[in-house]
Amino acid sequence: MDVERLLADEDRGWAEMHEILARIPADRFEEPSVTPDGWSPKDVVFHVGYWLADCGRVLERIREGTFDPEEDDAVDIEAVNRDGFEVSRALDAATVRTQFEAARMHMREAFGTLPEVTTDAWEWFEESGPLHYVKHVTDLRAWIDG
Repeated sequence: MDVERLLADEDRGWAEMHEILARIPADRFEEPSVTPDGWSPKDVVFHVGYWLADCGRVLERIREGTFDPEEDDAVDIEAVNRDGFEVSRALDAATVRTQFEAARMHMREAFGTLPEVTTDAWEWFEESGPLHYVKHVTDLRAWIDG
């Protein structure tokens, strides 16, 4: 596993997230038209931040030896995303942005404290960070350029 490449991919994806977010006018940040389900850019930021924070928690459990992949597989991701959408709607934009930044820092710190990068740790980090960024940068770019 090339950890340096994974960290570089995450850095690039994070920079792309910030580049597309910088293009969104403040008056459109809560416009519910990014997805057919009515997600706004704020909801996308909350969603990505939620999974970054969750990744940080999982990485801590991996480090502590308490992570159970079978328990993880039982999570209903769609339900988590629906619940997160409802939470996002109640939060102001500044709070969502602050949590987004903090979640990324927590994930990176948790990854950096692993005694070894296991397959589970790699997959969680890659899915929550670089691969997740690509999906939502693509969504936001299509929306803003559409």
